[in-house]
Amino acid sequence: MDCRTKENPERTFDLVLKVKCHASENEDPEVLWKFPEDFADQEVLQTVPKFCFPFDVERASRNQVGQHFAFVLTDIESKQRFGFCRLTAGGKICLCILSYLPWFEVYYKLLNTLADYLTKELEDDLNETLRTLYNHPVPKANTPVSLSVHSCFIAPDVTGLPTIPENRNLTEYFVAVDVNNMLQLFASMLHERRIIVTSGKLSTLTACLHGSVALLYPMYWQHIYIPVLPPHLLDYCCAPMPYLIGIHSSLLERVKNKSLEDVVMLNVDTNTLESPFNDLSSLPSDVVSALKNKLKKQSTATGDGVARAFLRAQAALFGSYRDALRYKPGEPITFCEESFVKHRSSLMKQFLETAVNLQLFKQFIDGRLAKLNAGKGFSDAFEEEITSGGFCGGNPKSYQQWVHTVKKGGALFNTAMTKASPAVRTAYKFAKNHAKQGIKEVKSKLRHKENEDDYGTCSGSVQYTPIYTLHSESGANLARRKLSQSRLRPLKSLDGAPDADDEEDAERSSKLSSEDGEEASAYFYESDDSFETRAKAPSQGEMDLLGEILDTLSTHSSDQGKLAVAKSLDFFRSMDEIDYKPTSSPYTCQMSSDTRLWIYWNPEMTRAVSTTQDDYALDQGEKENPMWELHICKLCLNICVGESGDRLTRAAEVLEQLTGQTPVFSKARYTVRSFSIRRNEKIAVHCTVRGAKAEEVLEKGLQV
Repeated sequence: MDCRTKENPERTFDLVLKVKCHASENEDPEVLWKFPEDFADQEVLQTVPKFCFPFDVERASRNQVGQHFAFVLTDIESKQRFGFCRLTAGGKICLCILSYLPWFEVYYKLLNTLADYLTKELEDDLNETLRTLYNHPVPKANTPVSLSVHSCFIAPDVTGLPTIPENRNLTEYFVAVDVNNMLQLFASMLHERRIIVTSGKLSTLTACLHGSVALLYPMYWQHIYIPVLPPHLLDYCCAPMPYLIGIHSSLLERVKNKSLEDVVMLNVDTNTLESPFNDLSSLPSDVVSALKNKLKKQSTATGDGVARAFLRAQAALFGSYRDALRYKPGEPITFCEESFVKHRSSLMKQFLETAVNLQLFKQFIDGRLAKLNAGKGFSDAFEEEITSGGFCGGNPKSYQQWVHTVKKGGALFNTAMTKASPAVRTAYKFAKNHAKQGIKEVKSKLRHKENEDDYGTCSGSVQYTPIYTLHSESGANLARRKLSQSRLRPLKSLDGAPDADDEEDAERSSKLSSEDGEEASAYFYESDDSFETRAKAPSQGEMDLLGEILDTLSTHSSDQGKLAVAKSLDFFRSMDEIDYKPTSSPYTCQMSSDTRLWIYWNPEMTRAVSTTQDDYALDQGEKENPMWELHICKLCLNICVGESGDRLTRAAEVLEQLTGQTPVFSKARYTVRSFSIRRNEKIAVHCTVRGAKAEEVLEKGLQV
């Protein structure tokens, strides 16, 4: 229950009520009108009217209660349903919209429209507006919705950070409460205290509570949450468990007469906070100081500055949770509390030792683990803040890569299996097996580390990707492919002596050793027992380029030299470090009349890298592609040949037909239509597509 908002509600709203308040609290409010008329949930019909007048009806006037406010009801699944209210007729009449959608600004505006219709007795227009919205499918974020000629709105994006002044709740909260009290209240919520907020204006009162809980993101208040408490529930203030409750000032004296223990009380009208605790001092001073300075800057007062300042504080406090993720073979990914609080300053350690026992943190971790173990993955503003702020002990980009590799891997293979030809599907079965092995190796990076001194590296993602060779023997009509059972070995330099890069990789990987003692370093595949399969070569002039590429995803070369895998992205601090450079080793693949292709495969990106000494590098200007994109952001297809002009021509034509783009040759003097190859000259042709086009090309290619 990491989020209290219901996902995918069935309707934009469930109920609209017009409720009348009687002069005495002893009489229940009366429902004058409802929409839809056949709404039959009697429990809701009895509960909602009592929340429509959460003040002393015998003392409060219209000026005291204001006009708009929002209460919250919690359903059996602990999901919040919001009651958006507008008081009219001196606080004696209330219009209420009940919805699972936290669309405060939209429903407040709609309430004004409905009130106007009622005042003008335009019942037909009122019913038509409500009927249109009630039957309208829940719109996606930022989608315009037209209810009538005079009423329309744009569906808000509730997943983004709240902004000022667009977000009414955060705006009122930031204006009404000074920075010091905001920090005190924030600290009290992080310690899960019993908290009462009071004000004489309902709109300000509920805005402050909704605004304050929003600043807890990515965590959510998990205990009693009543933004405005009606008179018949005042005994809730005596509850022994944590709560966050709003009370209208007309009821405050009654509350104070009850036995309240260890309660934090914020009076918004006087801007004062009383607390028996010193929660703010228990937070790390550097985090508090940075947050306070940021909030006092004028530039923070608009846009998402306030929300982002609190988000950064949350990232500083809890962002290192990634370092405490652990994985044991055959078991789900888990969270190690001991590792989470380890190697910290004394103040930070003291706070985190308390934090791991808080419900809001436990639910946050449970939510993250549930998504990881389900293979869904996640990417939100909090994870981005951890990455940009460097609040994780290890490589942040590898974490994002792994999360989305898990998320996208299955979908990509499913597409291939359903849309590819039988031959390609057969080859893809082999590729899928390799991908599964890669996922297992990724998870091995999260294995529990027995040696405590090795702690400190983020348990991020690594996908070990073998490099395969596409080999077509000249003069032969049959293509020989060898499929080998493979085992992993630590990568060493090909001449027997480790180079600087290998030493650096080995040093980093030693921090990520698994329980069975395997080294999490770079690996190469070595053939043990191999077997051969034979397939017909394509007829002259018919070259299935992608078919050959996909076929080779599960093959190994048995010819000269042993092919080593590319460096895992986990061993690079940034994408700038990824740069292929051919070595001068005797094992370097020399280009001949044979067609050789190195494949780099990743569910987010497919690349093929030439082994020519020209090192023409495919599109070095695009090295900053974010690895956490949820789509194939780039697809590069390359083929390198020598002496075989017909084959190169066909390769270029296939690429041009597949991508709709003119392929590029490594030699500027060549075109698709006309060229001549000198003896022993090495030529490469490649083509690059990005974004949605890449997905389209890949899907199209799988059907070749």
